[in-house]
Amino acid sequence: MNNFKIIFTDFSTTYIQNADENERQNYLLKYDHSLRVLENCQGICTSLNLNKNLTSTANIAALFHDTGRFPQYLKYKTFKDANSCNHAILGVKYILRKKLLANLPKSQLRTILGSVALHNRNKLPENLPEHLKITTKIVRDSDKIDIMGILLSHMKNVATSNSVPLMDLKEIPEKLTESILLSLEECKQASYQEMQCLNDFRMLLLSWAYDLNFKWSKKQMINRGFVETLFYGLPKTPRVEKLYLPIMNQLKS
Repeated sequence: MNNFKIIFTDFSTTYIQNADENERQNYLLKYDHSLRVLENCQGICTSLNLNKNLTSTANIAALFHDTGRFPQYLKYKTFKDANSCNHAILGVKYILRKKLLANLPKSQLRTILGSVALHNRNKLPENLPEHLKITTKIVRDSDKIDIMGILLSHMKNVATSNSVPLMDLKEIPEKLTESILLSLEECKQASYQEMQCLNDFRMLLLSWAYDLNFKWSKKQMINRGFVETLFYGLPKTPRVEKLYLPIMNQLKS
């Protein structure tokens, strides 16, 4: 993977070096995130005992999954796709345009590009080829686990935190958007587009429990303290409290 890390670093460094101090931290956020997503991916692949080729494909896809975040932020100054563009599709375009993975076999490249394109979908299409399905699910789980840690660190002190990772959402105590809450009550993944405040973001992160695919990922969500921290930040209402047990049962399944 060292060669691919060099390629990814060379690509992202152009954006990091040309940014002012305030913007540089947002590029570095995505650079560091990508490396940690790769680490998560390696953990999942090891737990599944995947063959060497599939492991390599998943690892490369994980490392390059957020390639589009760099040109996205350069143009729009946001990571919110709804206010800019689909960063996953943009990533595919830049991987091809910059020939970042041009030396890979075409079949492997197609799988990687597919995983990059699909990693941010709310729901995966039916009837994906098996190798594309598994690599995409690995990338999605790896991504979600790291995003939770990033966002929770920013939610600790919203007043002084960088607002870009939190998509400029505000802390509105006691506010819960009904559609987000309903998604959790129905044991479904909530939608970014419906979020109106940081409590909604907390609930959305909890809803990811219903979209994680592997035991390794589910275990990380518990062991890293994400569930407890997210519930701690939410209003202590009967409806919210009833969400805890189904989520824990899902993560222990």
